[in-house]
Amino acid sequence: MNAITWRRLVRGGFWVVVAIVAAAQLWIVIHGVFFMRLWEDEAFNLTVPINMVNGLGYTSDGTLSGSQLTPFDPRISTGPVVLLPITALVALGADPVIGGRLVVLVFYAALLAGLWVLGGRFGGRWGALAAVCVPLGWNTWSSGSPIQSPVDILGEVPAAALLVWAFVVIRRRPWLAGLFIGLAMQTKLLGALAAIPIALVVVLLTQGSILRRLKRLVICALVAVIPNALYELWKLIALGPAAYLTNLREFYWFFKSGGQNIAPVDPTKKLVSLGNGWFSPTWLTVICAAVVLALVCLTIVRWVREIRDGPTDADAGRRERAVFGIAAIFGLVVWFGWWLASTHTPNWPRYAAMAMYIFVPILVAIAIRALIELWQRQRGSLVARVTAVAAAVVVAATVSVQTWGHVQISDESRFGEPLAEQRAVASQVAEEDLDVIVTSWGPTISIIVLAGAHAALDDVPSWEGTPELWRNWDTSEAGEKAFAERLDEECDDVASTPGNYALCLAPVSP
Repeated sequence: MNAITWRRLVRGGFWVVVAIVAAAQLWIVIHGVFFMRLWEDEAFNLTVPINMVNGLGYTSDGTLSGSQLTPFDPRISTGPVVLLPITALVALGADPVIGGRLVVLVFYAALLAGLWVLGGRFGGRWGALAAVCVPLGWNTWSSGSPIQSPVDILGEVPAAALLVWAFVVIRRRPWLAGLFIGLAMQTKLLGALAAIPIALVVVLLTQGSILRRLKRLVICALVAVIPNALYELWKLIALGPAAYLTNLREFYWFFKSGGQNIAPVDPTKKLVSLGNGWFSPTWLTVICAAVVLALVCLTIVRWVREIRDGPTDADAGRRERAVFGIAAIFGLVVWFGWWLASTHTPNWPRYAAMAMYIFVPILVAIAIRALIELWQRQRGSLVARVTAVAAAVVVAATVSVQTWGHVQISDESRFGEPLAEQRAVASQVAEEDLDVIVTSWGPTISIIVLAGAHAALDDVPSWEGTPELWRNWDTSEAGEKAFAERLDEECDDVASTPGNYALCLAPVSP
């Protein structure tokens, strides 16, 4: 087989893999937009756009804030960069769920486009292809607080998209990178952690004096402040000084605690989760991580040495790849350091998701560049090529297994309840034309929001006697009997609802 034939085979194989990856991505997002269950965090976020359209301002149902309408609710961690576009679509008549997920789909497409650009810049076309697959590998589906699909109405994916584009433009337009950072913070405040490695890129990649580096860094930082300052000014004007200060204090508590009153979590449990939180066997994940880190670190050292040995035409590319590799490693250290140290936050993979979406794809792309260079070495070519092939097999196998794992769960819904079944229950609940329905935190929140009512929690005394939505979790014969007995004892009037739900119109006072 001559070189030309080999190149044609490789090129053809590449486009076959591109088609497979595109099909996988489409399968995942189509199910995510139209079929995946609306879970309670998504529903809670949607109360802000719905209330805005109804003339109540930037206000949530306050389900977690005393079950009262709450302007600028600190417990809504998904910011206005996501919620305001959803509001616009809902105001134009779009279904809140589909409209909201389509907004996040735009951000997800931007994330993939940004990763394709960065991956191609650092690892060629194979690096670009691997980079867009990596976000599918992190398993946030089977968690207590999941990201069911990349188009869930949450802030993690949109914030990651904005931060990836900050990395894309930071070399030439630090002011635009700053804008992306500021918008990311108004999407998910945790995105502020990525500002540290981005600042490192500015300092290390800028040519010239220290003053020039500081100037670019200051410009980036000042522009990043603008979206945050505008949002805080909006809050101050809308709430007034006293309520604004109260809001800040509540937000600080929520951000520090994750909104959870839990016993401290052992950091080693979170550390273990970093290895087993992927759609691939833990042993394969660990081997792949070791291979990628070894390739990146050894190659960065080699690039730095080659740059020091003397100027060549390739120095600019080597310098950029080395700087971004260092920044990506540093970003993971910062992010995981925060997560491991914050023992007050639960062991949910969702907290680490943005780091997995931003930094890991960069490292994988650089590792692929290292593999290409290892394959092309002239000296010791046999050993180098065998090593390159073995490492490539590990990386390719891991990414493939992870992508396939995500595809397999993408048409499933938690609790066996797709969106259509939720809508069927909600339509019957909506027939009662209730303004407020009481429930416990969980799937019933989504039903209430879909029914067009406000959701209040059953632990708030002021809502005693208000109609309640219950769910039967035990579908066995004994469980069904116990649920029916509870309805007889605790409810004077029950509306008929399909599935495992019951709407108690007249709860018996305790």
